[in-house]
Amino acid sequence: MLVVAGNAQGTYSIRNLQRASSEELNLYYQKAINLERMGETMAISGAAAGLLGILGGAALNDDCSSGETSVLCVTAATLMTGGVAATIIGFTMYMTGISRIDRIRKVQFSDSFQLEVIPGGFYCSHPQSYPTGITLRISF
Repeated sequence: MLVVAGNAQGTYSIRNLQRASSEELNLYYQKAINLERMGETMAISGAAAGLLGILGGAALNDDCSSGETSVLCVTAATLMTGGVAATIIGFTMYMTGISRIDRIRKVQFSDSFQLEVIPGGFYCSHPQSYPTGITLRISF
């Protein structure tokens, strides 16, 4: 699990994404969208299963607290535990997918038109100082 996470961090780093071709960026983008959607689905279904387990456990409270282990009590406990775990894992997958999508979009749209106004951006070597004024920087 740690090896996969380490490789993914290298794959989705800004430096690697800037070197990737547009086809690779589109592939990474689709994988990130799939991860986000899968995490969202897992978090929602985990929350529903956990809620169902809590409600089932509350309805069976008398049966489960008497010391008897019935199939329904074990099922309610399993739904609660599995639901919480699925919600945590799904939320983590969702947030990871969103951060990867943001990185990819940042790299994809960095090549677009940019306009900057900065104060005195050029160094003048003869008087060895920055001239007063503003610099208009346009990049395509």
